[in-house]
Amino acid sequence: MPPLDKRIKKFIKNSLRVAPRVSNKGELAELRAALVSQYPQTRKDAIKKTIQQMTLSKDVSSLFPDVLKNIATNDVEQKKLVYLYVMNYAETHPELCILAVNTFVTDAQDPNPLIRCMSIRTMSMIRVDKILEYVETPLRRTLQDDNAYVRKTAVICVAKLFQLNKELCIELGVLEDLVSALDDANPMVVANATAALTEINAMDSSVVNLAELINSHVSQFLLALNECTEWARITILGALAEYNARDSLEAQDIIDRVSAHLQHVNPAVVLATIQVVIKNYSRTEQQNPKAFMNRLSSALVSIMSTPPEMQYVALRNIRIILEKYPEVLTKELRIFYVKFNDPLYIKIEKIDILVRLIDSTNFKQCNMLLVELKEYAMEFEPEFVSRAIQGLAQLGIKYSEEKFVAKTLDVLLELLEGHENLKDDCCVAVCDLLRHSVGNDTMANNVCSVLNSWSSVESTLTSDAAKCNYIWLMGQYPDKFTSLESKLEAFVQEFPQEEPLTQTSILMTVVRLHSKLSGNILQNVLELATNSIHELDVRDMAILYWRCLSVSDSEKLIEELCSSVSPRIENTLDQFSADVLEKLLTELSTISSILFKPKSDRNTSYVQRQYVVRGKQMDELKDIAKTEIAKTMNDDVLLDFDDDDDESNPQISGNNNALDDLDELFDFGSVPSNSANVDQGMKNLNIQTQPAKKTSNTQDLLDLF
Repeated sequence: MPPLDKRIKKFIKNSLRVAPRVSNKGELAELRAALVSQYPQTRKDAIKKTIQQMTLSKDVSSLFPDVLKNIATNDVEQKKLVYLYVMNYAETHPELCILAVNTFVTDAQDPNPLIRCMSIRTMSMIRVDKILEYVETPLRRTLQDDNAYVRKTAVICVAKLFQLNKELCIELGVLEDLVSALDDANPMVVANATAALTEINAMDSSVVNLAELINSHVSQFLLALNECTEWARITILGALAEYNARDSLEAQDIIDRVSAHLQHVNPAVVLATIQVVIKNYSRTEQQNPKAFMNRLSSALVSIMSTPPEMQYVALRNIRIILEKYPEVLTKELRIFYVKFNDPLYIKIEKIDILVRLIDSTNFKQCNMLLVELKEYAMEFEPEFVSRAIQGLAQLGIKYSEEKFVAKTLDVLLELLEGHENLKDDCCVAVCDLLRHSVGNDTMANNVCSVLNSWSSVESTLTSDAAKCNYIWLMGQYPDKFTSLESKLEAFVQEFPQEEPLTQTSILMTVVRLHSKLSGNILQNVLELATNSIHELDVRDMAILYWRCLSVSDSEKLIEELCSSVSPRIENTLDQFSADVLEKLLTELSTISSILFKPKSDRNTSYVQRQYVVRGKQMDELKDIAKTEIAKTMNDDVLLDFDDDDDESNPQISGNNNALDDLDELFDFGSVPSNSANVDQGMKNLNIQTQPAKKTSNTQDLLDLF
């Protein structure tokens, strides 16, 4: 052990910080000077400052050789910072990373597992095919490493390598090692291997048979599930969701093994568990569905105490589950009541859930929700108010009892008369209720008496749906409207400018009431629809009416068309088809459940967004890297207007010296042609891991390489 005074001096030297000299050349010049300082702590501070500038999206790639000189250190924190810098420019400047290939290969054999991880992780990210060919021996070694942390990092690196160079990955044979990692004793390695195989299967399903691998490793997944991190649990649960149980006993066993995670604190784990439980529940011979519903209900309720973003994902998934199991949350109505501080997107989703959740046989519950929705309809957010009014109509139609429908209609008419800005939404809602209560003259009289009092309806109503419903109402109950013809003529005059729904409604209503209308309104509408309208549906309908009027028995045919009664609507809630619902249930907690579009209906083909520098020799890559660094170095002195010669300009001289120093960093051997020659090729890399005898501060740092 060195004497105490020497150790104290070394400690003071390593802890000393020296502020970089203030330069008029800019911040990059100051950082470059600090990166080659003789004081280790000053260099470390400069690296941190460089990382800070990099995170602010500033181009500090010109400092690459200076930062890289600090990678050969025993300070793990400093090495992490340098690797972070290198990984960033592995994405944007892959050519520059050839400067560090020697260090990567050396660090892959370091006694410290953290350094081995950093090395193999960075090597798998460099998008230069000549450097990727060096990865075989380090990757194979780390896949078989004694440390589980190194192994779990290495299996993810296999997926990265496959993404960058599929042919090389297959040629090296590391996919077999990846499959073997599924039998690893460490649950994190198993989870990472599963995630890597899933990604590889998404890129090319012909390389690995993922379904077969999952079927043969279900027991390993269930054993590892309780011993790994949250992210790993989600990965394993996703794999279990792809598995089809052989019989009801196995399905019940899977449910029992994963049910403990329904109460997990992480909502993503809960949703992934629900996906597995629902898939296997349909395969069990469950004798007590009430217990299953209670278990599922408590899990879904627990997610509603999460932040709004997570609540939104949960609500979208609950929407799917309710359509399959509508009784699962019938006792938890208050959980979904809108709170004053909920974001708008949460409020809209909650109203949709509330209407679906309500028990259509429970009058007390429906009455409570009616009062709640009425309060929502008097808020100030237009989209929220519109959805609340729509919810009122949906609630009345769902309960379907005549007295309750009439009560709902009274609430809508009260809103209609008391708020001018709600006319569009209320008009659509009351017309939906009338379509549900066909033949109820009392309700029709109440609605028509209010709507008949409006003046200049064509300007009062603004939305296409509201105008369409108002015109439909005039066609269904013409005797309850005064000045019917003048109101229709006002809409006919604006016929070419109206939207398709309103045009269709005008056309149908004019044909229906043609015997009660004077003049040539019918002819004008038909001519406008066939000659001035580009909407195909409107034109086809007008041509159909023309042909009906041209036949010999047109009056009888038109009379039958006009006397037809619209069918009674039983439900205005959106429903999934049976096929889509089954697909969505198997894709809960994924992007499909948020978009309500199964994976098969979306364009999910894998697109390789990262490019790889291929077909270039090492000499070409060296030239590219030198040019890239020199270009940025020259940009540093563009604002220097001094007339001094280059010899008297320290910045330019420093740039020339830096470019000369690059030749030492490029000193590594040729790429091994096959796996047998890798070790020999690595021996030829001319790596120096220990510093030579000091001659100067700068030379001391350069000698590290």
